[in-house]
Amino acid sequence: MNSIYIFFAIALYILTYLFYISVSHGLGHKAEHLQLRRFIPCVIIAVLPAALTGLPLTNGLFLIPFLVGLAWIITYPLLYSLTYKKISSDFGFHLDMAFGLYIIGYCTALKLLIIYSDTIPNFLLIVVSALEVILLLIPLLELNYYYLYHNCINENGMILILETDRLEAKEYFASLPKALLTAFIIFVLLIFVWLAKADVKLFSLTLQFSTPTIIILSIISIFLTVYLWKPKKNLFKRTGIIELYLNVKDYFATYALYKKNQAERLKDLQVTPTQPSFAKPSTIIMVIGESASRDYMSAFVDMPENSTPWLKAQKASPNFLLFPGAYACAGSTVPALERALTEFNQYDGNEFYTACSIIDIARACRL
Repeated sequence: MNSIYIFFAIALYILTYLFYISVSHGLGHKAEHLQLRRFIPCVIIAVLPAALTGLPLTNGLFLIPFLVGLAWIITYPLLYSLTYKKISSDFGFHLDMAFGLYIIGYCTALKLLIIYSDTIPNFLLIVVSALEVILLLIPLLELNYYYLYHNCINENGMILILETDRLEAKEYFASLPKALLTAFIIFVLLIFVWLAKADVKLFSLTLQFSTPTIIILSIISIFLTVYLWKPKKNLFKRTGIIELYLNVKDYFATYALYKKNQAERLKDLQVTPTQPSFAKPSTIIMVIGESASRDYMSAFVDMPENSTPWLKAQKASPNFLLFPGAYACAGSTVPALERALTEFNQYDGNEFYTACSIIDIARACRL
């Protein structure tokens, strides 16, 4: 094996790990050491198809998958870090980097096998190229979102996107600066034309491999087809942007069931109001602190800065009740609020759409 591949693999491993450390926050030593080992097989699989076949690293067979994988390694972890590093206590996206590295080896191995074989239809090469285009488009859209809003896309942004219909989308694009929209479209088209031209050239290649090389390429292709795309919890679904999309999509599905099952949920609900009762009409105001952590609030912990002076001053007031041991029941906003504002919890095995909410209880009190 040429030393250039070994050098490239070592450099890719070191740079990926250093990037992971730099864009992560609040990681423990155990997590850091785990990824130190996890990235080794990822990098080996990324470079091995090119190394076994002597494929130049500048050849489109390797270069295009490398650019696609690099986009996944960098984009979401970097944008999330730029947005939340100062306000989030801990995060890390090692699976995005593992996915990016695996995609390099996966697409390279598939293309090599398709071009080498006389039995595999050539149109599958177009399928692999289309996969690369789709995978590259996702990071490009993330970058465009960050450029427009100066934030990594979050649950609220994803909800707005999924709730947008055709007319709203048309109106939104019409509101964007024409120069910006035109420049982005031209940029994307140029990238895709370059990818298409590079892939068309692959049809004329003639490759000769040894039997062990073919076996290894086949094992890599089969293993990654299962690991990256298996129906249930595959690696693609566990990357940051896709997990965000699926969480929001699941929320919409659950929310629809919640509304559908309202009558069933409320038929046995009995509420006994406490005393004193409120005069009618009356208003209750609930304030929910988004992304708040007591670890950074001086009302709860000793810290050099008085980050919550008003709340800290109210600790001695009989009208205030603070819960110093409170914690979120889930790691993101929507699942946490589902558990905080309804009977739904992580212990009894019931579903969200079967749980009564504080609004249901308030409505029952009013009636």
